[in-house]
Amino acid sequence: MRRALAIALLACGLVSCAALRPMIASSSELEIYRAFRVSDAEGTRLAHAQRYLARHPDGTFAAEVRAAWEEEEPRYFEACQRSRPGVLRYLVDLPEGPHARAAQAMLLTFDVDTKEAELRDVASRARADDARLESAAVQRRAVSETILGALGAAMDDGVYGLPRAEVAPPMRALLLGRASSTWGALPSAREEDLFFVLPTRPLRESRLLTLVVSVREDEDGRVTATRIEGEAMFVKWAEADRIVVLDPGDAGDRAEAFVHVSDRLAGALERRFPSATCEDAGAGAGVLVARACDGWKVVVTSGVGPGEKDTILVEGPRGRKTAPR
Repeated sequence: MRRALAIALLACGLVSCAALRPMIASSSELEIYRAFRVSDAEGTRLAHAQRYLARHPDGTFAAEVRAAWEEEEPRYFEACQRSRPGVLRYLVDLPEGPHARAAQAMLLTFDVDTKEAELRDVASRARADDARLESAAVQRRAVSETILGALGAAMDDGVYGLPRAEVAPPMRALLLGRASSTWGALPSAREEDLFFVLPTRPLRESRLLTLVVSVREDEDGRVTATRIEGEAMFVKWAEADRIVVLDPGDAGDRAEAFVHVSDRLAGALERRFPSATCEDAGAGAGVLVARACDGWKVVVTSGVGPGEKDTILVEGPRGRKTAPR
């Protein structure tokens, strides 16, 4: 025993202990340490450092990694907190970092206009180069909230049988979006980008759902129907709700998404289209729900393959000539 220790000490003196450390460390420890050493991006380097310290708190390189972490992490957070994209970058890199809660609170302090500009910029970059999108639960919830909100506006009493300019405030707000203009014609359609990130391993999965809401009018210019649609809308809706990765081209994944969406729609449709009293409005290729009640009709249809749009179509009574009071 003493002889082995003496030999080890002699070896340290001849070739330096630093050179022997890789020989002592396990392969898994070395893998994380090397990732830490070669990372160019500061956030990625810190993520590897945190991972190393969590798995090897007393590891061969723990002192070196801990010293770097304690020096660089506060500096990284200080630099990130100057802007909303920076705060989001911190949360993406260090979702369990020591300043993660402070970063989440900071997101609420940025004003809506700034958020909108930055979100549009991220969406644009995502289309061009598949950039990593913001990882925040609020974005995933926004997918369901936006679709169900549009459906609620589509089932409002003050929409159908009226000129587009006279529709009820919920539909008017839906078609205007966040536009602040109060003059000019109310558009008949609006497109909105909803993007979110699935925090999968080893790489995060970015998603973009382009949702289109439009109204249909008869020859007299009165609204007769509202259409809510988007490419792979139901699959992406299920992904955002359940935080799972689904393939729109896989029949099993699509079926799984349709079951989830049907459950979500059941409650939303029950007020206007109670399942116990509404008649079945017919079936067809891709039809998930079809009901008709008191001059109202809803048809929920899935696309049959990748690239095709999933659709929620609501038709309302056409006899009304004036807006309800």
